Amino acid sequence: MRHFLSDHSNTFREVEAFPLNRAMLFGDGIFETMVYLYGTIRFGNAHQERLSNGMTALGLQGDVPPAVEKIARLVSTQFGSDKALRLRWTVFRAGKGTYTPTEEGFGQWLTVADFHPAPAVKKSAYISEAVRVPYSSWANCKTLNALPYVMANLERQKKKQDEVLLLDQNGFLSEAGSSNLFWLKNGKIFTPALKHACVAGVARKQILEQFRKRGFPAIEGSFRAQEVLHAEKVFVSNASGISYLKQINGIAFDTQALPELVALFESNSVA
Repeated sequence: MRHFLSDHSNTFREVEAFPLNRAMLFGDGIFETMVYLYGTIRFGNAHQERLSNGMTALGLQGDVPPAVEKIARLVSTQFGSDKALRLRWTVFRAGKGTYTPTEEGFGQWLTVADFHPAPAVKKSAYISEAVRVPYSSWANCKTLNALPYVMANLERQKKKQDEVLLLDQNGFLSEAGSSNLFWLKNGKIFTPALKHACVAGVARKQILEQFRKRGFPAIEGSFRAQEVLHAEKVFVSNASGISYLKQINGIAFDTQALPELVALFESNSVA
């Protein structure tokens, strides 16, 4: 794993350690987890859009906005164009200060590691009763305050499960432990609406667009836990790909891949 730092929108340089900053002190920033496949960042335009929206939501400002194209060029220069890599691109507020920021601008931190696609099937999942996803005006952003997901996945490990499904603070389905949630029922695809505090996933956006482009009903809405338990097929998605869930709370589901999605995460799906 290698790390690259850019202070105040300057050129990236390789570093050994993450220096003290507002990302570390206050979780004051956002991040994108991206897949670099053979010279291109998959869904790069969508990652750029979400990063820009997140910066606006958090009031992060700078003279030169961060650009996914620069990240792609940096990775290509450092690693070549024949690699499959996992990138974590973090943008954080400049300066240190206290809770009140003392500087404008931002820094960037890029971590590069080997890419491992999501497992095609996760054998066991459950719906957490202990951990809820809270509402906020930035809930749809991938902020550095990821403690609900950390606690949910700690619980998942203790329960020896492969996936955890999360509810929002009012008991509606929200998302999975590090992914968005979908299910198939009666010929329609369902997913929780963004108002239920789920992250506005880049893969989520691609999946919805793919179904709607093909004229397949895809519904975003408010759903209680029982809705997913009565589904025919359930899957979760993030930048790494799609995983179908074999069981939730002991209830079995079909795990055959949906043909509409098979090609979506292949190496040539890079727009």
